[in-house]
Amino acid sequence: MTSETGFESRFASNRNVKLHYVAAGSGPPILFLHGLPDHGLGWRRQIEALRGSFRVLAPDLRGFGRSDAPRGHAHYTLLPHLVEDVLSVLVAEQLSQASIVGHDWGGTIAWWLAMRIPQVVRHLVVLSSPHPRNYLRAIADPANTRYFAYVRRFQEAGASAMPAPEELAGWVADEADRQALAASLRHSDPEAMLGYYRANIPLGRVPDIGQLPLVKAPTLVMFGAHDPYVPASAFEGTFREVDNISSVVALPDAGHFIHHEAATFVTREIEGWVSRPLSSFRVAG
Repeated sequence: MTSETGFESRFASNRNVKLHYVAAGSGPPILFLHGLPDHGLGWRRQIEALRGSFRVLAPDLRGFGRSDAPRGHAHYTLLPHLVEDVLSVLVAEQLSQASIVGHDWGGTIAWWLAMRIPQVVRHLVVLSSPHPRNYLRAIADPANTRYFAYVRRFQEAGASAMPAPEELAGWVADEADRQALAASLRHSDPEAMLGYYRANIPLGRVPDIGQLPLVKAPTLVMFGAHDPYVPASAFEGTFREVDNISSVVALPDAGHFIHHEAATFVTREIEGWVSRPLSSFRVAG
């Protein structure tokens, strides 16, 4: 148990990479994937609200917190490394399937998991993270330069481009949560965090990624209308990427970190979505 939260502290292994995750509750499993700059406990509000009815899992992504940070940007590619990390947590929990919730980079991982290994994703919920095709198209559009200037900075500069942990954690309003995130980020590897951008977003001209499998899981996407890092237009093509019932929800007064800014609403929407039986989504014929 972690003394601060009462959550279980556990580890999974993907080959020689050890991944820390917190776990709580029992019931149908939900696996939460954080983004940058965040950690597994960034989902604290959702874990506390849902652990009475679900088995809730929230790893520190590789390079973050108490998870290993292998050296070299090649270790941070979405396929196979980041997607296989999710599978390793499921294996550690002896699960063949779970509902997957992801924010930011965690959302991108969730999209790829749902496309490439659909049998493990029961329900998909993505926060502040467009479908990968639409995300890369948004980056390539010169009209969106103001949203993605930080991406180019992270790609081109060294670890010095990464702000200090206290600055990175500044988006968290709750003081205890902010201190916990800053402490976790002090144990994170700046080069590893930059590796997410360097390994997965092309430098220079961003090509269209072409044909991708449609997502089979029922998919809920939520984003803040005032997100300073992702334009709302990047979510417009979501329905074309999902071969099931999907819903796209814009939160009018929220920014990027909607699982904190609108925690009660987001948690309620997640619970409602993952509680529905699969038969209630897909329309026959």
